[in-house]
Amino acid sequence: MTVAVWLLALLAWGCAREEGQPAAEAAVPALRSLPVEMTVKQRSTTEVPGSDGRVRVTVEDVTRGQVLVTVLAEDGSVLSGPTSLCPGDNMGFEVGGGAYVVKLEGLENTLLGEDHATLVITSAAETGPSEKEKIERLIALVGSMQDAVFIRHGAEYSAEDGAEHLRWKWEAAGDRIHTAQQFVEEIATRSSATGELYQIRLADGTLVPAGEYLKGRLAEIEGE
Repeated sequence: MTVAVWLLALLAWGCAREEGQPAAEAAVPALRSLPVEMTVKQRSTTEVPGSDGRVRVTVEDVTRGQVLVTVLAEDGSVLSGPTSLCPGDNMGFEVGGGAYVVKLEGLENTLLGEDHATLVITSAAETGPSEKEKIERLIALVGSMQDAVFIRHGAEYSAEDGAEHLRWKWEAAGDRIHTAQQFVEEIATRSSATGELYQIRLADGTLVPAGEYLKGRLAEIEGE
């Protein structure tokens, strides 16, 4: 066999081997068998079932009907949180190229034994708009309010200016805001400098707290 023929045979064998290889290099989902329901004791960290240790959830003290939840990667880095959740609230995170949502299904305060949280994890694609999309829709809603006035620090601004201010605060907050509910409570409810409540004067003259108004609109978005 000549050298040229030998090289051609070797290349053909290599190509055939690559073509015959199983799709081992294809992206493997970080979470399988969704939805996943799990119970996590307070002040503990638990591996998410079906994650092969790639995702863990930490739950802090169950206090006053809420709890701080943090989602961690295998190496201990934070994927999302810590976020204060009440039953029915959710938070998003991304890992392994996939987007997921953690929902706090319920809290258990016991006189004997350990308090714990029940969490349900689903694919973000199956749970409607993402938290970021919800926030974007809320900001767009404020900006599109015809003849409405956004009031902060006692001064009146157009709805468009109000929307721009909320976006600026959201972007300035960086990774601190993970959910639309957080956005409403920490960005759109009051001034960070003075604590004074934002207000919206609707087209019919009705004056409403901005936070309460946007909570109502958020409920509508999440109910779609």
